[in-house]
Amino acid sequence: MDALTLAQPVLVLGAIVPTALLGRWAARRLGQPEVVGEISVCLLLGVLLVTRFGWGGAHSPGKDVLAELGHLGLALFLVGAAHEIRGGASRLSGRAVAWLTVGSALLPMAAGALLAVWVLRYGGPRLRGGADTPALVLLLIVSLAVTAVPVLAGILKDRRMQHTETGRLAMASAVTIDAVTWVLLALSVALATGDGGVGRAGAVLAGGALGAYAVRRLAAAAPVRTAAAAHPTAVLVLVAAAAFGAATATGQLGLTEVFGAALMGLALPADGERGPFTRAADTLGRAGRVALPLLFTITGTSLAVGPDAVFSWPAVALGTGLAIAGKLIGSYLGARAGARSHREGLRLAALMNTRGLTEIVVLQTGYSAGILTSGLYLALIIMALVTTALSGPLLWVADRRTRPVPVGAEPTLLPAER
Repeated sequence: MDALTLAQPVLVLGAIVPTALLGRWAARRLGQPEVVGEISVCLLLGVLLVTRFGWGGAHSPGKDVLAELGHLGLALFLVGAAHEIRGGASRLSGRAVAWLTVGSALLPMAAGALLAVWVLRYGGPRLRGGADTPALVLLLIVSLAVTAVPVLAGILKDRRMQHTETGRLAMASAVTIDAVTWVLLALSVALATGDGGVGRAGAVLAGGALGAYAVRRLAAAAPVRTAAAAHPTAVLVLVAAAAFGAATATGQLGLTEVFGAALMGLALPADGERGPFTRAADTLGRAGRVALPLLFTITGTSLAVGPDAVFSWPAVALGTGLAIAGKLIGSYLGARAGARSHREGLRLAALMNTRGLTEIVVLQTGYSAGILTSGLYLALIIMALVTTALSGPLLWVADRRTRPVPVGAEPTLLPAER
């Protein structure tokens, strides 16, 4: 391999790092989650690498290596994100969580089904692609139902809402929805591959759940906890190796690698902020997060050179409109059915509309599995960025249009809650 061949991926990597930092800085300046700016500029960088510099095609030097690093980063990120889900419910349960979850999931799922009907009937072959209809419909249903736990947690922390009734309720509902999302995503990929179909997917799901339960029980045993506390570095290495193995196994068995990595994160005990398993999951999650711009950029190059590359304004408008309407209306109605106040219902609707990185993971998985065409993938990426960016402004509107509550105070409970 000559020096020029080696230099190209190094130069690309050198461009990705400052681009991602620039995107994060711009997002902060605009009062947005960092991921919104990072994803936007990295996708644009990928397109620019193809259109202006001719790098990013199938035979571009180093592209496969950078893509594999990006996918490894995604798997590691999901270990941390899924482990965060385990502690996200914050011991909140009952009628309010159930109703908010139902409203925030079912109406968006119906909106996803409507989007699927439009794509199948009016989208055309370049937008619709060649994926099996059940797989495409299920993926679009999942895509509009997602609420991103990692980004939601960041928003709640930034606004000092993580310990309020509203913040804990939103997190508990998002945790439940995302847990269902991983299962439905795995089923969609299994349907798309056609290798064993739903039966094989069910077997892998059941086996994965049993394996995760076994790991959880083993890690919770007193001798294991003692050894883990004494050797945190060994725990980090073992968790990383187990996550890679689980991701590889579920990928080879016809499901997505995402599912195996998420299972590993869910299997680890929630042993407190200073516990060895939580620290290992957090460390791997942060390491994976650093590598995600690679994946975004490589995906951007695919959007520019894909044979089905097409940009559809109708798909963007319809997908974004249905996603926003489904989440806002469904979450508000669910909150009200759960005896939440009008103000809290509006705030919960704004928070549940956040899709962020969880949505990107779902879309990236569907795109890699051939379920989504590049045009539909791009339309839904825009939807994910817009809905995430709207969380802050919508919260501001909800506070302006309703009676404010003193900082740190809990929302006023309705008579049914007292």
